[in-house]
Amino acid sequence: MQSKKKSEQTGITALYCRLSRDDGGDGDSNSIVNQRKMLTKYAKENGFSNTRFYVDDGITGTRFDRPGFQAMLDDIEMGYVSTVIVKDLSRLGRDYVTVGQYTDIYFPDHNVRFIAINDLVDSDEGENEIAPFKNVMNEMYARDISRKVRSAHRIRGTSGEPLSQPPYGYMKSPENKKKWIIDPEAAEVVKDIFKMTLEGKGAETIARILQEKKVLVPMAYWQSKGLPRGGKKTQPNPYKWCKTTVSKILAQQEYCGDIINFKTCSKSFKNKTRYANPEDKWAIFKNVHEPIIDREVFEQVQKLIGKTRRRNPKPENWERNMFCDLLYCADCGRKLWFNIKHDKEDIPFFMCGNYHGNRGTCSSTHYLRADAIEQVVMLELRRLSKCLCDDEESFAMLLADKTNADILKEKKHIESELQKCIVRSEQVAELCIKCYEDNVSGKLSDEMFMRFSGKYEVERLDLKEKISAYRKRLSEVDEMQLGKEKFMAAVRKFMQMDRLTAPLLQELIDRIDVYEVTGTGKNRKQQIKIHYKFVGYLELPSLARQHNYREETRKGVAVEYVPNALPA
Repeated sequence: MQSKKKSEQTGITALYCRLSRDDGGDGDSNSIVNQRKMLTKYAKENGFSNTRFYVDDGITGTRFDRPGFQAMLDDIEMGYVSTVIVKDLSRLGRDYVTVGQYTDIYFPDHNVRFIAINDLVDSDEGENEIAPFKNVMNEMYARDISRKVRSAHRIRGTSGEPLSQPPYGYMKSPENKKKWIIDPEAAEVVKDIFKMTLEGKGAETIARILQEKKVLVPMAYWQSKGLPRGGKKTQPNPYKWCKTTVSKILAQQEYCGDIINFKTCSKSFKNKTRYANPEDKWAIFKNVHEPIIDREVFEQVQKLIGKTRRRNPKPENWERNMFCDLLYCADCGRKLWFNIKHDKEDIPFFMCGNYHGNRGTCSSTHYLRADAIEQVVMLELRRLSKCLCDDEESFAMLLADKTNADILKEKKHIESELQKCIVRSEQVAELCIKCYEDNVSGKLSDEMFMRFSGKYEVERLDLKEKISAYRKRLSEVDEMQLGKEKFMAAVRKFMQMDRLTAPLLQELIDRIDVYEVTGTGKNRKQQIKIHYKFVGYLELPSLARQHNYREETRKGVAVEYVPNALPA
């Protein structure tokens, strides 16, 4: 029997419950309600106070990205949890390797006591020799269930029953969930997409037209109808169609009235990732449901798509540009995309990925030629090298003054914001417990409980991300105090090189902000602001400044690139 001694630990006692669909055959003993009762009774009898439930209902034990489980791990990482109690080891999971890592390594490393009531496991009483064997048996149970499910899945799929959710344009019949019927509203959009393709419009053009007409993207449409669908649900603009979505719709043979099963597969019951199946392993059943698109039209569209291929760049342009992921729009903060202009000659350039001409929100392209930014950065690094060579002591003092002032200011701000988030996170945790207690006592209705608990869960996750980001940034700021010597060493390394390389840029530069061009004709200027690793933006002494890089982009038009603040 487990120890009846009163717990002397402080912190939250995490009561974890899990039930998957595969556990349904075990009767009521594993139901969430009964798990709650058992855990509550055990905690009360053994003196565990400040209890909090973490629940995963309907999620398999072979995966550990379960929301309730992850929420518990988040609180453990924050240092809130002192004890974890489960009904038995199988509730924690059915992968004996991963469960063993949590019980033998993770929980002890975080000073968390682990108790599995029915399996007589209590980490405070030392190692349990039987626990590993129980974990193996739990995994064998999951493996056997998976084999049976796969077999049933195969039988259903080979008999012509649709195994997937109906595609955009169809919905399940209210009378027979195994039959698809046409969704009139969405089907009209599908017909329009095929019609526009036959008229010669490309996927990007079609996506733009649908966005201008304010047609909801499939996920937003399903949400508006209350239809459950997997996938990303956080699209900021519900009308912003992606060309890949259009292309996927055009490639779906299901619109001809066919059912296609086994398009994807999983490699193991432990790995839930879906992989594309070769077409020779598909099971195709024709004319099962009412078609939205005539088969002749579908085949004609496939021929058109097959003929439309993007021209490959020249071999010298295949390599990823070394400035990718370093250039950012100074106005909207989005990354600049790398492109190649195919005209009389291939011209590599960057432009804002959020430009409104590409259905974004940024008003300007922030166009910047790749050869120009290379020359600007090369010139700036040479100026840095000159400062270092001419007066190393003054250069070191410049870096020290810059880093010390910036670091002190930023560190004070981060610590203040971090403390606010931690305090609010603790308040939210207390509010969640109070909501649960009020719901159990009848003071709070189930509807209001769901509303408040959902609201607090969203806030908790947001605070968790902020706390993690602030702590990471604090660590980076502490490293910046030691970064002066690293930065000077990287500049010296550049002095020994005759050209820029991607590794050197990653070592020296954190990001480069690109502003929109100002002026006209030959008086055009573009500010380029370089933020270096460890020291941030560095304003060099005026003595180190010579002429800025200037490039004639076309006849009668030139741009001067200014790597420091433009005068007001």
